Amino acid sequence: MQMLSSKIPTHPAFTLRIFSSRIYVICDPSLIQAVYRNTKAFDFGQFVVESSQRAFDIGEAGMKIIRGETAPNYDPSGPCLNGNKGDSYLNEHHKLMLEALSPGTGLSELNKGVLDKVAEHLNVIDGGEKKVGLYRWVRDVLTLATADALYGPHDPMNADHSLIDNLWDFEENMTLLMLNLLPTIIAPKAYRGRAAIKEVFRKYYENHDELTGSTLIRAHLACAQKWGFSADDIANFEISTLFLATTNSVPTSFWQLSYILSSPSLLHEIQKEVEGIVKRERKEDGTEEAVMDIALFQSHCPLLVATFHETLRLIDAATSVRAVVEPTTLTSSSSSSTFSLKSPSVIQLPSGITHTSPSIWGPDASSFNPTRFLPSEKGALDKETRRKQNQGYFPFGGGKHLCPGRHFAMMEILAFVAGIVVGFEVAGMDSVPDRAFQKLGTAVRKPVADVEVGVKRRVGWEGVRWRFEGERGRLDFKALGTDSDDE
Repeated sequence: MQMLSSKIPTHPAFTLRIFSSRIYVICDPSLIQAVYRNTKAFDFGQFVVESSQRAFDIGEAGMKIIRGETAPNYDPSGPCLNGNKGDSYLNEHHKLMLEALSPGTGLSELNKGVLDKVAEHLNVIDGGEKKVGLYRWVRDVLTLATADALYGPHDPMNADHSLIDNLWDFEENMTLLMLNLLPTIIAPKAYRGRAAIKEVFRKYYENHDELTGSTLIRAHLACAQKWGFSADDIANFEISTLFLATTNSVPTSFWQLSYILSSPSLLHEIQKEVEGIVKRERKEDGTEEAVMDIALFQSHCPLLVATFHETLRLIDAATSVRAVVEPTTLTSSSSSSTFSLKSPSVIQLPSGITHTSPSIWGPDASSFNPTRFLPSEKGALDKETRRKQNQGYFPFGGGKHLCPGRHFAMMEILAFVAGIVVGFEVAGMDSVPDRAFQKLGTAVRKPVADVEVGVKRRVGWEGVRWRFEGERGRLDFKALGTDSDDE
């Protein structure tokens, strides 16, 4: 779609015909936001329903619940899931996810859990250089930290590290599983990975280990049980939970580190920023502790935060999908263009088009330039350019289905990257690696090949024990850029 759009850059939208079906591809930022706002005509729930059975192996009884057929006042000829605000399992589960992952006690609990585990992994590296494949190391650290924060001390992933490969084998070939055609032959690793994770989480819930897990996981289980899912289906859900919690944050962390580490000047500037939010304390037992206050990222680390957003702009090419459930006229607020959309059909909103558009970001749109996200630079833009950039940058999606985990992911990524940058030397990252081909269903591409690096403590930071802290309520996520004016 990016290649098609580059051939017709003046087109705010175009249609792809596949047999008798239509796919409307929207390229104009104001039209994209109009689609996100109109949840009545443009529905996302249908795609969640269609993917659940094939990707996550949900049984037919469970699919009736997911389709909304067991909901009160279900109307088979009515809107999907009784409408976006109707009484259904998916609508209720989405609401609890928003509540658990919005700024507050639940999010603070998850942030503390994941960053405590990140600190443990950083503290292990001491006393000499450690050779690692950078992508795989980032993958393993953040997968284990995320799982621990979600599932608590009885987390199956930390008990059996082979499950990390099971999860990422599933991620690698999930789209092949969704074909539902001889899965044990065309996607054997993904099939086995899904089965292995289902089995350990069946035991996790059977033993009531969720009682020591996060508030989110306990609420997730209560909702599933309320609607009548079987123990098998509840266990099947957990690969989707882990998939959503890790598959974008891991490669994003890798790419942000790659951009910073391959630029000595950028590395030096961010080191200076991060050192300003780290307090070093000598403990009674003689050990030294380095405490990073994550609540100060916004006020003290503007370049680190800008680098996060610029990394997402370049490497996140997610495509939001919506079903057109009623004929609609789409109107651009920035031009006189109107588009008549027929139903049934599909709308696709490829962020890769607007994220790299020269008409939005200028002639250097394809280059890495984090200063474009600095508050001073954004404040100097004219009103129209600032509007186009705000509307055209949507790495977390938009509308009702704006990614509920975006706050959690951002804090995890920023803290992990900041800890590496200020406390460690990473040798061997001389240039940003090439990106692999983007597979259907993925938002962030992986590197073509892993990069072997040597990681050791920076001079002056030997022996310190890392800890992250941040007072609840002090984080302004809108100022950090995870909540836009057009959400």
